[in-house]
Amino acid sequence: MAKFNYKFAGIQKIKESFEKKAQKELSFIDITINKKQKQIVDLQNEVELHRSESRKKSIKVSELKFHQGFQHQIALKTEAIEKELVHLNNERERKLEELIIKSKEHKVLNKLEERHKEDFYSEQNKAESISIDEIAVQKFARRDK
Repeated sequence: MAKFNYKFAGIQKIKESFEKKAQKELSFIDITINKKQKQIVDLQNEVELHRSESRKKSIKVSELKFHQGFQHQIALKTEAIEKELVHLNNERERKLEELIIKSKEHKVLNKLEERHKEDFYSEQNKAESISIDEIAVQKFARRDK
């Protein structure tokens, strides 16, 4: 019996590698988004910590200005990180669409391989059946002689 040889195996491997690459890129973006969200939470916690410390004791005007400047800097950092998050979320959506397309292409090639395999094995079964029939006819013909 002959071995099945899929003629699009090379293309299928390339499509699979593209799909894996897109998955890696998407996971990297997800990790980056999580880090940025953690940074925002950390900055908010830091602001709350300074507010609670400043409420515990009496504050001089210079310290109050320092705390206001600090809160302003934290707000600017938070705003910059939120802009990065918006950009990363847009990038994530784009990569997700790309991954969906690549996985569909890979699935199509897998289905095509299955069809080719089924056709190959059915042809092999037909050929084997024909050869078995020929052998049976030859044995029958020899028996009659």
